[in-house]
Amino acid sequence: MTTCFAVAANGDAQQELQLAKAAMATNLDLAEKHIDKALTKAPQNAEVQFICGRIMGQHAENAIFSALSYARKSLACLKQAVALQPENTAYRKGLLSFYLGAPGIAGGDKQLAWQEVEQITQLSALQGILAKLSYYRQTEQTTQYQQLLAHSRQHYPELAEFHYRYGLVLQENKQYKDAFHALTAATLAAQDEDGIYRLNAWYQIGRTALFSGQQLEQGIQALNYYLANAPEADNLPDKPWAHFRLAQLHKLNGDNNLMQQHLKLANQSNDKELQREIRRLQR
Repeated sequence: MTTCFAVAANGDAQQELQLAKAAMATNLDLAEKHIDKALTKAPQNAEVQFICGRIMGQHAENAIFSALSYARKSLACLKQAVALQPENTAYRKGLLSFYLGAPGIAGGDKQLAWQEVEQITQLSALQGILAKLSYYRQTEQTTQYQQLLAHSRQHYPELAEFHYRYGLVLQENKQYKDAFHALTAATLAAQDEDGIYRLNAWYQIGRTALFSGQQLEQGIQALNYYLANAPEADNLPDKPWAHFRLAQLHKLNGDNNLMQQHLKLANQSNDKELQREIRRLQR
């Protein structure tokens, strides 16, 4: 009887967990209700604890008066997820992100963050590199971040992410020729889950052409490829921005007709920053 009850409770918890995950993007209050039920039914479920940490963390970011309470709940859930499955690098990376992103009063701690980096590195060399990059970036250790990226893209040439991130560094440093090479390498890399880094690289090739005033045709082709192949996703640039960048490139290229076509498409967005940029281009 006890075993049957435990199985039923775990099934109910899984249902509540899935409902919580589905609600996270649109209704945090509803997600919180579902994850609280899942926690009651299966407190020893590591994924339930991890999703609890994420939901409470998002609440903390959005709340004003109750932010500290939500942050503490988030930390407690993330720590419990790691305690239940200490070999799970995704859970440890979630805890790492909390330590790096939260203020000290809410539990943020750079020393504890580095301890998570070390634990992740022991579990997986590749995940350890990604954890170190996150740590260096968020603690503004620019030299260490750039050096590790440069090394990683040589050691893991098949991974698009390292080429892409290094290309962004070069672009920011106005090393445009090298940025073109790194971003192009990202588009050709064999490994990229969901193709997100490859698609972002196509977009950034267009921006690099724009910023440098060089290889305009290559930049135009890259943005056209992006528009033709990129889905709507939170981790990809909005397509109206791609149309606006194309309009800028066509203006540099002396093609007023194509510039106006892409401005018209960009102008369909309600993005206030984009609207300001469109007005500035039309002056």
